[in-house]
Amino acid sequence: MGNIQEQFHANLNGVFILPPGEYEGPLVVDRPCIVDGCKSTLWAPRGPVLTVSAPNVTVKNLRIEVTGISVGTEASSAIKVYSPDTRLENIEVNGNVIGLKQEPETWNLPGIISLGEFAANKENIFFVSLPAPCKAELDSEVKGLRIFPMQLNAGQNRLIFTTDELRDNTILYGEILVRTSVSRRIYVAGKALKDAPMHREAGPAVNGPIVSPPVQMDLPEEIVAPQVPDPAVHTLKKGQRIFAKELNSSRIRITYEHQNAAQGIEIDSYCFILGENGKVFCDEDLIFFGNTEAGDHSVKSGTSDGRSWVLVDINKVDASVSKIAVCYSVYGDDASQNFSMVSVPIVRIFGGSREVFRFGLNDLSEEKTVVAMEIYRYRGEWKMNFVGAGYRNGLKQLCEDYGVSVE
Repeated sequence: MGNIQEQFHANLNGVFILPPGEYEGPLVVDRPCIVDGCKSTLWAPRGPVLTVSAPNVTVKNLRIEVTGISVGTEASSAIKVYSPDTRLENIEVNGNVIGLKQEPETWNLPGIISLGEFAANKENIFFVSLPAPCKAELDSEVKGLRIFPMQLNAGQNRLIFTTDELRDNTILYGEILVRTSVSRRIYVAGKALKDAPMHREAGPAVNGPIVSPPVQMDLPEEIVAPQVPDPAVHTLKKGQRIFAKELNSSRIRITYEHQNAAQGIEIDSYCFILGENGKVFCDEDLIFFGNTEAGDHSVKSGTSDGRSWVLVDINKVDASVSKIAVCYSVYGDDASQNFSMVSVPIVRIFGGSREVFRFGLNDLSEEKTVVAMEIYRYRGEWKMNFVGAGYRNGLKQLCEDYGVSVE
């Protein structure tokens, strides 16, 4: 079928139903009706993603998100409505909401609150500051964490985060939903360790995972990318999709790093060059420390000073390639050596020499291997999908799934 707008205009029923999935906007609802997203995602690189220009419209069961870097209230808006009787039910947004009397247009919530490492087998207390332009209810889905109060008032709010007495090496990870007429999502991450200090107070929430300072890597000059101030870097969520053109460069540089790791832990990058069937064309399409460069020079990988790096030049990728999967694996066959022994793993994405995005691999524990992100073709353009899915069976299973022969 055609795009989402064409589908809407072709459907003259009073209810427009989107089967579960992902749909590229924008979408303009210009007649009275019900739009039922069935828990789908509607996205666009800039807003408004959804515009409601007709009266008597209900939109429900839909996630609406701006995926690109946009400047200005409207360009950053997930929803724009013109009629005061527009009804929103079970709607989650990543972006502004314009035109609803009961909903402030702009929020300034962090994408993630990182609690870092804290004492295992003890109750830890953190004080977190969150701004809100109006009253809101909180709904926590973070196991092992109690939050008080469970509502926000207009202005700056001081919340108390209290952890349970979590066992050593327990990953604390989950989501807080900030509910008004729509929902907004904040991720919370941390790790309980027996040797970590017990917390009784913490600083304000941050906009992304804590990133260790840069080190000089023994790499070709084109690989080295400088650190930039955090406000210039956008923190992404699991499942989020971004057009590669948002990087303003055909050369995508990806580095992996973490705060700390247990002694003996080594993490390497593995890139799979895939066809339409999701399989490699040959074993040489696995780019790793034993085969560091693709035959067409489109993908390179390496490790320096404990950091894995990947360079993808999308202008050099063969036309037969549909996807490049960027993965990381804890080296070795010992199942006990896994991501539970790694603190705050993240990938950092650079366009040219400028860091643009960060993606935290926050919900890993006993997994040995993770698919961090995919770079894939979509209607003649390149997009990036931030996956963050881990595998306990390790690299062998992942290689076999992608069609690489493993002895």
